[in-house]
Amino acid sequence: MHRALAITELLTHILRDVYNDDEGLNLRPGIKDMARVSQVCKTFRDPALDFLWKNLDSLLPLLRLLPLEINEEHGDKARLSKVLGDLESTERQFYISISNRVRTLSFLEPHEPIPRDLINDIIEYNLLLTPRIDVLHLHISSEAGLRLLPALITPELTDISLSFDENLYVFNRPLDLGDLIKSAYMTIFRCAPKLVHFSVVDLYEALPLLSLTKAPGQDHMDMACLQSLTHAIFYITAASLPQVLELMSQLRKLEDLTIQVCEKTFEEIPRLSSASETFGSLKNVAFDGSPDIIRRIFSVFPANCSIQSVILRMHGLYTNADIALVLSGVVAAVSKESLRKIIITSVLSKSDLARWDADSGIDTRQFILDIHAIEPALQFRNLEIFSACLGVPLYLTDEDHLRIAQTWCSVQLLYLSSIVQRVVFAHKPPASIASLVHYARYCRRLKALGLCLDASTKASVDACMQAVDTCEENIPEENHSLPSPSIQMVEFGPSWLECNFDPGHINSLAMAFTRLFSNLAACRACRTEELGVPQAAWTWMKVQTLYEYILFTDQGCNVNTLWSAWKLRLFSKWTSDYGKDYEKVALAAPGSSVEVDFDDDQNAEAFNQIMYRTARGELAKISKEHEVM
Repeated sequence: MHRALAITELLTHILRDVYNDDEGLNLRPGIKDMARVSQVCKTFRDPALDFLWKNLDSLLPLLRLLPLEINEEHGDKARLSKVLGDLESTERQFYISISNRVRTLSFLEPHEPIPRDLINDIIEYNLLLTPRIDVLHLHISSEAGLRLLPALITPELTDISLSFDENLYVFNRPLDLGDLIKSAYMTIFRCAPKLVHFSVVDLYEALPLLSLTKAPGQDHMDMACLQSLTHAIFYITAASLPQVLELMSQLRKLEDLTIQVCEKTFEEIPRLSSASETFGSLKNVAFDGSPDIIRRIFSVFPANCSIQSVILRMHGLYTNADIALVLSGVVAAVSKESLRKIIITSVLSKSDLARWDADSGIDTRQFILDIHAIEPALQFRNLEIFSACLGVPLYLTDEDHLRIAQTWCSVQLLYLSSIVQRVVFAHKPPASIASLVHYARYCRRLKALGLCLDASTKASVDACMQAVDTCEENIPEENHSLPSPSIQMVEFGPSWLECNFDPGHINSLAMAFTRLFSNLAACRACRTEELGVPQAAWTWMKVQTLYEYILFTDQGCNVNTLWSAWKLRLFSKWTSDYGKDYEKVALAAPGSSVEVDFDDDQNAEAFNQIMYRTARGELAKISKEHEVM
């Protein structure tokens, strides 16, 4: 063995690469390799065992290390050896030497059934199964799992995820279930003082009342811990809301709070009492539920909370009044100066989408959203991210767009699009792309923009070019704000569908974009990949490519747009074939140097994927939230 391998730090670094300790990767090959390495020599043994036992997705390997005795008088049932009762015994020290290496454990019932007698022995011998564990994921479906929990909770825990299965409430329900669940929570709170992340999934009954205050006649605070908790996630029924909010309001370091509420049929939503001088440390909140539920949650918060990020998720079709109700709750609770991000979404089911079908016969005018839906949010003038993807189009006039651009001049991501393709032109046609001028002019930090605009007609493009001319004429040359250097992605709503493959219109759109943007990395149609409209998206890929080619012919390789080798070769070929005859270039397919049929699905799909990945990557960098997509 080379002497360098005797250096512990170097050996650990090498073994880490062998183990492949990257989050999200399959660790099975690395575990097998560590098992082999641990048997090579004494020098390799301990570092390899550390990796081998570091992350466990089952409790069974640890239980197999426990010394068992077979009692023939009791049906050959396995019981823990009594030697474990001796803290200095060889068997107990061996178990501790291995279990001390475990840092992450997942325990899932009913996949890992444990005999009741074995659990009784573990409790009797006061055995901590994982003395130095950091992260614990528990899925409990029986009384046995609840009784075993204290053996897994240690002072070193920083992250606990607790999930209660339906079987615990229905098929395996113990008589004292309420007391057992409360005892489980109390054990966690008392025995995990370093807990930072806490997640609970309990969608079947109301949580027990859990208070951090000292009970009458009690000498000490039951829960002096939990004061290190900064991140909390709850997936609960509406009946549990008072208990959760009461518990969270008593935490002094809580920074991130996520609550997803599952409303049951005929379930009465409890009255929530407001709290003063609480939630002072809260920075980020994410609430999932109906508009009424979300509004009630915000009603508990005191005014002017220094919250920086608000994520709101709903399900179904809602009116202007519904959306405004939710955002009014945010206005009442959150400081106008601190808030930097609002993301509000509504997920539509198949039945919701069917209501928008042209043949459904249902009047959808009540669900057509406009500026009144997001009016309350305009009070937050310091927003950097605002995303409202509410399923259906958000129709804004040119005056609305001007107001938004002037109000949110510091915004970096603005997303006001939809997933419904059918646009109700008869009721409220969208504004022209001339509205893009307002965002290019006033929003000097804006990077990604998603709007429902009419990009399908020559009149819309002409209005845009006229608005650019007017802007340039009225602004001194030294203060020209066009083209915008900051906007890197533009996405249009469903109104672009009639754009089709007309090369003249594609050319006009690309020319307009060159006057609006100087650093556009991607323009795309809204959610076309999910909705299966590759040809319509293909049109916008051609607009993007022609935009880049126009900049290439004017400025060469000095433009800021991201390039690839194949694109440079393609543009050089087009330069020799077409020069600045852009309408002929519009007939050529991106990714090919020859004219092809407009229905070339293979080329369309390939280039569509390239632009789609570019757009997703840009949004991910800006928002760091998948919800924006």
